[in-house]
Amino acid sequence: MGFREKFDEVKNNPDFTLKELLGFASGSFGNSMGQDCVGTYTDQFFYDYMGLNSAQNLTLKSVTKGVNIISSPIIGLLLDNRGNAKKFMTMSAIPLTVSSVLLFFVPTGSITFRLIWSFLLFLLFNVADTFYDISLLTMSSRMTTSPGPRKTFYTVAQFASTLGSTLPGGLVPFIIDIQKGDYNSEKWAFFVVALIFGILGLITMIVPCLTLQEKLALSPEVKEKKAAVDLKVVLLNRPLLLLSLSQIIDSVRQVCYYALPFFYKQTMNNYSMKTVVEVCSSTLSYIGLASVPVIGKKLSSRDMVSYGYLLTGICYTLLSIFGYKYKIIVGALIAIGGFPNAGMGAARRILLADSADYMEWKSYKKLGISVRNEGMIFSFNTMCSRISSLWKDLMIDIGLSMIGYKSATVDANGNSVEAVQTPETLKGIFYLVVIPGIIGNIIPGLIMRFDDFNGKKKESILKELEEIRKERLEVKNEA
Repeated sequence: MGFREKFDEVKNNPDFTLKELLGFASGSFGNSMGQDCVGTYTDQFFYDYMGLNSAQNLTLKSVTKGVNIISSPIIGLLLDNRGNAKKFMTMSAIPLTVSSVLLFFVPTGSITFRLIWSFLLFLLFNVADTFYDISLLTMSSRMTTSPGPRKTFYTVAQFASTLGSTLPGGLVPFIIDIQKGDYNSEKWAFFVVALIFGILGLITMIVPCLTLQEKLALSPEVKEKKAAVDLKVVLLNRPLLLLSLSQIIDSVRQVCYYALPFFYKQTMNNYSMKTVVEVCSSTLSYIGLASVPVIGKKLSSRDMVSYGYLLTGICYTLLSIFGYKYKIIVGALIAIGGFPNAGMGAARRILLADSADYMEWKSYKKLGISVRNEGMIFSFNTMCSRISSLWKDLMIDIGLSMIGYKSATVDANGNSVEAVQTPETLKGIFYLVVIPGIIGNIIPGLIMRFDDFNGKKKESILKELEEIRKERLEVKNEA
């Protein structure tokens, strides 16, 4: 099938229009860009420019992400109880953008004032991001009610999401390295870049609010929608539980990724090397993502996630053996380790949407009512992702404290003063990269092997689900 035929197939898809596909991709792009910019660089910015120490960082992130974890299921319940996903996206886009920019501004003043400033903005960012993220994903599931078109929908969106993550990951180190040696210029460069990405992110996150339309799947009318029923159907959803468990263990893997900026800037003394490796890794990642439709004919989404973890784990095992003496080997192994990331991202979204089908079938078999709670599915997974993020923050701050990483100090005029790291600390940063890189990939890869909503069993369940839907429709028409 040629490009023209493929394009026509997407354009004439009965589940969603081309405008809706591009709208969802645009929202994924902007949301991923903001998440990557804040997630990747706030740790380093708080230590090196804001002057917060490990204890202050731990406190700040524990409280804000604790609130975020609690808010996730509440948002899911709101969405499933006739919540307007588009309205939630529109309301959250502006505070998400404002907080993502101001987090990279260092106010003049005491450490206490800076801590309060960072705490309030980080809390605002996390809550707004959760609202936007869950709303966008819930909308996507309500627009793709059949497994076939779903793969195309999420693969295209993952291209945009990967690009959104790549831009700050690649450009920030390069821009900061241009200012190398001028500490004050480096600090302001972070803010200017955050402002540029913030404006671009706001524009792209508003697009789906203007283009997407909800198409709710057929659901039975329930007189009383109780939280107990919502919780029960979630606990029946085996694919969701396994994917979410792997997401929590994924927090160890994230320590590796969030230690990389420290590794390039301090240990390798070559921050722009991150840009080069990011470009190579992203190129490989796009190749992997482009091959999803082909690979998907031989490997299930579960296999793509599982084998992707294991491949990356092998790369970091080799990195631990070779060390960081040779830049080419370091860059090559980290880049190859990123090869499956975009494909895994698309596969995870497909698995989450597929788990709604499993929930609908399993709840009918066990409870006698067919419940399809997309909001609860995505909010539960987001909650686990936030737990993962919290554990990551705790581990990275504890790890940096253990290796003796020094944060910036504040002089009598309220200005930041750069810190100098010891050789032992520089070596310790390397271990913060490779050890989590090995453990955080191998274990989640093995966990995903227990998901049996796959192959012939999945085909059988979907056929049975089709009959259940027909039966429900007939009953509804008769009534």
